[in-house]
Amino acid sequence: MWSSFFAWAAATGNLALRHLSLRQDADAATTSTEPVLLIGGGPSGTIAAATFDGTTFAIIANNTLPGTSPSWLLYKDPNLVYAVDENSNSTRLFQFDATTNAFDLLHEEQGSQGVVYLSFNLDATRMVGAAYGAGQVDVWDVSAGAGGLTLLKQIASDDPLGPNAARQEAPHPHQALLDPSGRFFVVNDLGTDTLLVLDTRDDAFAVVNRVRVPDAGCGPRHAAFFPATGAGADVPTNYLVVCELLSLVEVFALNVTGDADGDGGNLTFQHLQSISTFDPLQPPANASTATAAEIVVSADNQHAYVSNRNTGHATDSVAHFGLTGAIGATSGDALVLTFVETISSGGLQPRMVSLSTTDGSEALLFAANQDGAAGLLAIARDSTSGNLTADAASAPSVPLSVFGPAGNGPQYVQQVPIVLTT
Repeated sequence: MWSSFFAWAAATGNLALRHLSLRQDADAATTSTEPVLLIGGGPSGTIAAATFDGTTFAIIANNTLPGTSPSWLLYKDPNLVYAVDENSNSTRLFQFDATTNAFDLLHEEQGSQGVVYLSFNLDATRMVGAAYGAGQVDVWDVSAGAGGLTLLKQIASDDPLGPNAARQEAPHPHQALLDPSGRFFVVNDLGTDTLLVLDTRDDAFAVVNRVRVPDAGCGPRHAAFFPATGAGADVPTNYLVVCELLSLVEVFALNVTGDADGDGGNLTFQHLQSISTFDPLQPPANASTATAAEIVVSADNQHAYVSNRNTGHATDSVAHFGLTGAIGATSGDALVLTFVETISSGGLQPRMVSLSTTDGSEALLFAANQDGAAGLLAIARDSTSGNLTADAASAPSVPLSVFGPAGNGPQYVQQVPIVLTT
């Protein structure tokens, strides 16, 4: 499938493969950190790396294994990439070699079936995987870095199922998200309408709370903590979770009860708001098929962005919300999401969107479309208003056809600081 990509890249000048090991003056080589896009997923089984210079994408590496589905990737410095395989029970560890532009497979281990999300603990010695297929959560020891990964435990998500018989026929953990304080993971289970809270204290990863979302059948998928702070910060004050099946954002206030630094600590949730992921004046053409997917919060804590799929329109969309009100339970004002705008994703089924990390302004929003015209899109973002300013038709993109036939577009895109040799 990637032969079509290289044909497109050569024809358009967007091919920038660096075979640095062939340099005649090897002693002159230096290393630098460069923002690189990790791209993954699709039936082609592709993991790729690309650069973006503000106008064009350039693929610098790819690793394709047909039959696999690396729908989520996780980067660890320096240049380690963990990959799920949604089609099996394998979790793989690669190292990106900047001298050969290759994702070198270091290890492949067996865990739960159908993992769709990976996340590190605070010091990146543990990795937690949400296994949508198996209905459980994997905890890995990744302290050895390139030396490998060891499965420590598996945690069943076994709460009562939601009312949607077609989609909630079994537990389906879709994300395991670490709170910025580093103590708690929250697992969003689409199948049970439940948020599981895992306490990492003493490496126990014990289930200390089970929170049923108020809208039955909503199918909690992905979420974001608010405020969006760096690792090691205080426990955040709010949790914003996207419900895939009802296309809602549920907003919760958070509070730590018991001993915040010792045994008995717990993370509790108070529901504040439910809001549609769609423009009230432009609902989906078919609400019964629409499925929300990703949510990201800007670093200035003023804006949130949600991707909408299967809308029934010519293209699917990204919704922009403003975040207003005070932060958390210590204030008299509650956090409120307010709809601002919707912009085309440039394609169909935008499973993931992410903000650029090249500077503090988060000047770009990247969208990965599984279908439609554009497989990968860079949408300009105004850092002050938060508005997505570029029209999708004119935004820099990679056609979906270069990833393969219809439905083979990427499922993951994230900018990371890969070390390159020049």
